[in-house]
Amino acid sequence: LGRDIQVLLGTDQVHRGGTRRSVVAAKVHPKYNPRRNDNDFMLLRLERPVEFSRNVKMIKLAKRCPQEGTRCSVSGWGTIRSP
Repeated sequence: LGRDIQVLLGTDQVHRGGTRRSVVAAKVHPKYNPRRNDNDFMLLRLERPVEFSRNVKMIKLAKRCPQEGTRCSVSGWGTIRSP
């Protein structure tokens, strides 16, 4: 990747707790649109497998958009509203 990129797992505190894993490869979604943030996600290959725990869990990916008014769980960072 040309620079040391790491993922911090199992905490919401940058300088306390959690486990770090180095990223060895990254794949941007082929239909990513930076102007609209469409398909704003990528796959990361980590140096070692993730160990799941109380604070590190697998999430299910949606198969379709939820109906308006549906309660949702959100994972990630950044905006929580569409333009």
